[in-house]
Amino acid sequence: MSTTALLDPAADLVGFARLAGRHCVTPMLAACIADPELRQRLPEDFSLYLEFVHTENSRRNHTLRLQLRDIASHLNEIVIEPLLLKGAIRLVDGLYRDPGWRFMRDLDLLVRWDRLSDAVARLTSVGYSFTQDAASWPEHHKHLPPLGRAGEAAVIEIHSDLVSERQELCPAEQALARSRLVDLDGTRVRIPDTVDQLPQLIGHARFDGYLRRSGMFLLRSVFETALLCRDEAAVGKLLARAAGTDLARCVRVRLGLAAHLFPDYVGFLDASLSERLQVRALTAMERFDENGRWRRLVWFARLRAGKLLTSRAAREHLASNILSLDYRQRGAARLRRLWTSH
Repeated sequence: MSTTALLDPAADLVGFARLAGRHCVTPMLAACIADPELRQRLPEDFSLYLEFVHTENSRRNHTLRLQLRDIASHLNEIVIEPLLLKGAIRLVDGLYRDPGWRFMRDLDLLVRWDRLSDAVARLTSVGYSFTQDAASWPEHHKHLPPLGRAGEAAVIEIHSDLVSERQELCPAEQALARSRLVDLDGTRVRIPDTVDQLPQLIGHARFDGYLRRSGMFLLRSVFETALLCRDEAAVGKLLARAAGTDLARCVRVRLGLAAHLFPDYVGFLDASLSERLQVRALTAMERFDENGRWRRLVWFARLRAGKLLTSRAAREHLASNILSLDYRQRGAARLRRLWTSH
């Protein structure tokens, strides 16, 4: 996605907007209409759409900041200084030039594992409650069940680890020790060091089930990675930490992707030929399959084939139902959903 593509008279602006939405970068496109000359060259309805999305996202982020301040205030009362994660960091740290650029869904916080119950008890005492059944929640899930309160803009997800799938890449205790204390409108919150923020962004692409299976990535995450990579010392520390682990290549490829797409921010990374080729393959696949349709179908086919190869019950189920009209219709409906979802 680029300004040049937007100005092409033959550009499919509806498809462009849909693609920007999939990558969670639509509010950033408001920078295009901030330039009067550029805005004049864009269709007025498209400019109004970008303006609306940016305005509403800015308003939502302001509301989220107020909610975050309220949460921090309650936790501070019991001597907990929550470590902000993911989008919650962006409400405070000023990484984005415009706070309305960053789209976010919920508020992620980290609390020391031995204070989790205290944090939950304090928040439930002021009206928050689990939005999903805590008893059936997976024991080793990366965060507690979401906490919500009527009238609030977002749910809270409380973590005890930064990258729960691979704690050695970013140990929570060390991340807390390296974090810096920040004043949030009279409350105390903590922001992770850059060397601990980077594994979170990379880990999201590596361990998120949907992204991993489909081979897709979020441009928003790559852009944030590039912004954080301006801290070259932190990048060096992360590479040293990952060296010798089975995640070393994943880390280098993800950093290489940021360098490839945003060279103004990451121009110093040394990558091997195979890593550069993998980066090229990732970007080429995004261009070819920008909505992820083919990758979703390939993932589904691999999943079904794997079950049939390893499960006798799955083979018997298929054999006994393949001639059923209802079974075939349900299969066709699922394929249509995979093809049409964005």
